[in-house]
Amino acid sequence: MFERSLEVDANNIITLTSYGKALADNGEFQEAFDKFEHSLQVDANNTFALTSYGYALAADNDFQKKAFDQFEKSLQINPDNHIALFMYATVLEAAQRYKEAISHLEKIIRLDDLSLGYRRNFILLKLGQLCYLAKQEANGKKYFDEVIKNARHTDVGRLEAAKHILAIKPYSQEATDLLRKIIETSPNHTQALRMLSLDLKPKGYFEVFKTAESALTDSKMLNRAMYHKILNEISMLKAIAYQIVKDDRASDVLSKVIKSIESTYEKMTQRRHEEETKIEQMPTDNYEAIVTIISQTAHDVADIVNNELAIIKARLQRVLKKLNQSQKDRLFHKLEKLLQRIESTETALNDLKSVNEGLNLHNNTFKVKTLFETWQIEPLQMVSTLKHATLSFDIQNGDSEFVGDKEKIKSFLSELMENALKHNPEQADLEIAISSKNIESAARITGEILHKKILNANAKESLLIIFRDNGKGIPPKKKKSIFLALETTSKEGSGLGLFIIKRTIEKMKGHIIETGKEGARFRIDIPYGEQ
Repeated sequence: MFERSLEVDANNIITLTSYGKALADNGEFQEAFDKFEHSLQVDANNTFALTSYGYALAADNDFQKKAFDQFEKSLQINPDNHIALFMYATVLEAAQRYKEAISHLEKIIRLDDLSLGYRRNFILLKLGQLCYLAKQEANGKKYFDEVIKNARHTDVGRLEAAKHILAIKPYSQEATDLLRKIIETSPNHTQALRMLSLDLKPKGYFEVFKTAESALTDSKMLNRAMYHKILNEISMLKAIAYQIVKDDRASDVLSKVIKSIESTYEKMTQRRHEEETKIEQMPTDNYEAIVTIISQTAHDVADIVNNELAIIKARLQRVLKKLNQSQKDRLFHKLEKLLQRIESTETALNDLKSVNEGLNLHNNTFKVKTLFETWQIEPLQMVSTLKHATLSFDIQNGDSEFVGDKEKIKSFLSELMENALKHNPEQADLEIAISSKNIESAARITGEILHKKILNANAKESLLIIFRDNGKGIPPKKKKSIFLALETTSKEGSGLGLFIIKRTIEKMKGHIIETGKEGARFRIDIPYGEQ
């Protein structure tokens, strides 16, 4: 249609510019740029062409400066053009030039001649969010307060403000207060309840959602969460050890190791029963006392397991030292992998000591393939077995150097692995597949969402991990709630496993979603950190 239109009038600016926008939306940038250049040859001062050209240029990092030049020229011709001001602000935000973006949106608000209408609140929300990004939270709060004041319904304004704050500042007290106010006036406000349940820390969740009848149940689930991840770590360690035992030469070496692991499990179970007895004797509404008991148990259990692991580790290190050069073959590599697994378990246990104190990231630089070598046993092995499952790997970016918290990523992959095994215990043909590759946040995007590409134009490369299995999957009714605290599809689960995973990934500025149709399928993307 555009081509036919240009056959009628080859120099029609509206056709050329609209054609350029459509090409850019479809990722055909060079062809789009040609159309914009043609339109500006016809009329170098056409603000529609200049603004559209600048917006398309911004989607390509190589042309960022040229994009800014187009916007500046457009605003020199018409300084009060709302569309140019807003689109320029969007591009400046993508370039992390937040203060300049704020000044352009503030100009729109000052120029408001009632033509903005309902869009005024949209711009105010954007201003509030930009102020938070620019570390001007006091100004941001003023804009959000104005949104609430102007909203047709106060609670709608509060909800929108909370959403925009949480997008920039997870677990924000300001956002939590707004959501609490909504619930005070509308106790059954589903969206506010859902957002609050996702955002509250364990203590806040307990205080808001517990009832007299469910308080003890909730406390028990919080209790189980402390050792749930430890049990997963020990179970995976034991499974890997048993896999190595299949090698006849390793039987003697690992018999004491496995005995120590089983002894550790028994000690944990005993400590758990002691804790449950104490909690059952407490008043069900005494959260502080219950949390004290839970926290102490988390520390005690971590210490017990760490002490046992230190013994196991020392034993393995002695064995490895005794192996002569001719014996440094497959058995050596297997034992080395087990040793690495023990070290990652130790790190995970230390992190659990502060589970109620927030997540602390410890970034380092490592090759992506080291995230998965624990389960591969042999270097570069693409298929292996674990318990009753066949594991397969498709690691396309193994030699890429990732900057992030290696042990936390390995820990939540271990959690997903153990969940798949635990929820499909009778499935003899269980298959677990893990793939990994790098993705560009500004990858080709088609259609009407070019603005998302511009917002992500300066985003760093991300690590994409797909974890899937062919098990029974997650029931459709549970899919929306699996990442909520205290929600579980297993009688033995803590209800905090996926909740903690989601929080950990979000702390890394990443995302996790579940999209399985036949079996479970988790998509995880985490941006590369800085060296």
